[in-house]
This record gives sequence, structure tokens and C-alpha cells, in this order.
Amino acid sequence: MIVAIPVWNRRVSPVFDVAKKVLVAEIDFESGGLVAPGVHVLNPARPASTLTDLGVDLLVCSAISSVLEAKLWAQGVEVVSDICGSLDEIMAALAAGDADLTRSRSPGSRCKPKSSVAKRIARGEGGPGRSV
Repeated sequence: MIVAIPVWNRRVSPVFDVAKKVLVAEIDFESGGLVAPGVHVLNPARPASTLTDLGVDLLVCSAISSVLEAKLWAQGVEVVSDICGSLDEIMAALAAGDADLTRSRSPGSRCKPKSSVAKRIARGEGGPGRSV
């Protein structure tokens, strides 16, 4: 499963819509680690297309506009929002199978994960059309 997290000062960027960079990594469920993590520049005119071009299955972010979130879902990218914290903590939690990221939810967040990604990560499965 390929995961993207918008980056700002080694933390989850406050708003995906205006993020300039995104960390992209593949989760290796067998080793519990990350494969080839790298930071990519987002095209401000096409952030959703940038993620799909990179093969991203899951976007983990803090805030995102409803329009951009709907566009990502329509393009097959699942979105888990209201997440805050350091990139290291978030990526470690995902690699360990904690896909709902309960400990990393923004303070006061009432959101529950909207996707089936938590179940798939807990089972050690990859994203759509991808093997682990």
C-alpha cells in the first residue's frame, strides 16, 4: 500500500490543499517498515493528479477541503483526515497496522475513519490492485 502524507517541518501539514510537499512511502507489512520513502513536490494546480500519478492508495492529512477530498476518492485514493503529529510517529503507526491512527487524531476531532483502510492494514493487505 502506498501512503502519502503532506509535509511541513517533519510534521503533518495543517492543510493538504496548500501543502507544497508530500512524503510518499510503501508500507511493507511483512517487515513492518517503509519501502523507499521520499518527499515529492505537489503540483498546486493538480494535487489530486500528482498523488494518482505517484500511485498513492491512501492520503493521511490534517485538514482537506471537501471538493479536493471528493476528487481524491473519485480517483481511487482513500483519505484519512484530522490527523496531526510527527511524520515518524504516523508512519510507524501505519507500518504497525494502526490505520485508524486513533492516537494521532486532532484534538477535539469527532471524525471516524471513512474508509476500509483500517481493516486492510490490520490484515496486512495492500491497496487496490496491489499486492503486499
